[in-house]
Amino acid sequence: MSEDRLSRIENKLDDLQRAIVSLARVEERLVTVFNRQTNIEQKVEHMDEQISQLSDKISRAFVERIFWVVFAAAVAVITNYTGV
Repeated sequence: MSEDRLSRIENKLDDLQRAIVSLARVEERLVTVFNRQTNIEQKVEHMDEQISQLSDKISRAFVERIFWVVFAAAVAVITNYTGV
């Protein structure tokens, strides 16, 4: 083999090496991105559960307040008509 041909083969091997290193870096970045995405999804699911729990508490509190408003109005009407 001639010296020129060996030089071209070495250059191609160097290019392949750089490409493989570049692909490995991209793969590492993708793994990092997917791990972050998984963490974010877990946090969003946790927040969704908390919001659901708060929503249940708020709806129960709202119903209780409506009951007391109706009860107070009924007591006021009964008191007004009975003259107590």
